[in-house]
Amino acid sequence: MIPVASDVHTGRCWMAMIPPGEDVKMLEPIECTREAWRQRLAELPPEAEIAREVSTSGYFVMSVLEEAGWRERAHWVHTAGIDSLRKQKSDRLDTRRLVKKLAVHDVDPLPEAWFPPPPIRELRLLARQRCGLARLRAQTKNRVNRLLEMHGLRPQRCVFTAKGRAWIQQQALSAGAQLCFARMFRLYDFLTAERETSEAELTAAAAAFPQVALLMTIPGLGHMLAAVIWSEMGDLARFDSADALLNYTGLVPSSYDSGEVSMHGPITRQGPVWLRWALVTAANPSADGQQESAGTALLAFAALPQVAQCGQDGRGGFRRPLRLWSFETRSTFPGRTLGPESRQVGTVNLR
Repeated sequence: MIPVASDVHTGRCWMAMIPPGEDVKMLEPIECTREAWRQRLAELPPEAEIAREVSTSGYFVMSVLEEAGWRERAHWVHTAGIDSLRKQKSDRLDTRRLVKKLAVHDVDPLPEAWFPPPPIRELRLLARQRCGLARLRAQTKNRVNRLLEMHGLRPQRCVFTAKGRAWIQQQALSAGAQLCFARMFRLYDFLTAERETSEAELTAAAAAFPQVALLMTIPGLGHMLAAVIWSEMGDLARFDSADALLNYTGLVPSSYDSGEVSMHGPITRQGPVWLRWALVTAANPSADGQQESAGTALLAFAALPQVAQCGQDGRGGFRRPLRLWSFETRSTFPGRTLGPESRQVGTVNLR
């Protein structure tokens, strides 16, 4: 194996290589384009392996490597895997450190991130876009509410309906205020239409994944939450245990234990933001005191780790009860053995 490392940026990419029997050798930087990367890959020896840091530009490079057949020889490394010093930080030094780390990868494995396959990437892109449009639409509604408050208006009905908009036009507002309201209403209508279109596209794409349909059998999980959860989690085989999956969600309590000091704090907030949002959304009804939804929240949080452990205890269930951490209330709900319907979920192979 000949280690090759690259520090990828939007403009150009620094590269380094350790030829057999030689020291670190800096290669000529290249532009971060598909053509430049294909040309550089053709120049590298066939036994080379390449490592890059996790970044947006690195995401693009990983897709290029995948197209070129380098997926098995590519390493997408977390930034924490490089011992960069704040007082000695440059792209050239980062590249040299990364290639040295890759050279001893067999002895000291790099902390690699999971790069999803193309179908999961497409589903994740559509799911995040749908969530982003919904957030922009909510921000637009909040902006309209702030405009109403600024002008002392207290509408008796929703101002986004036809009657509500007509009521706005009847108010004694300045020309500038009327223009602002009209512009916000046009933006709201545009985002509503785009949200519906995006949701239809997401539903059509999620239909190709039987795992999404299986998740929708859990009470409280519709097509949106199921698609978001599966697109953010992807292949369950990449998790060694249910605990690893729970840590990935970022909904587990943080802890600090050193010497005589032992503290437990709020959730870690690690992992995908939209996965955490989907799980919290499913758990919110239980925080509101709806007893009927408490089991739904537990299933929404725990059914997937159960599938990850499927077959390890002979029944496809948990080896020990789980506890659900609620982000909204910062409290825990006692774990309990899941019912027959959840065990049925656990017997299906989602891999």
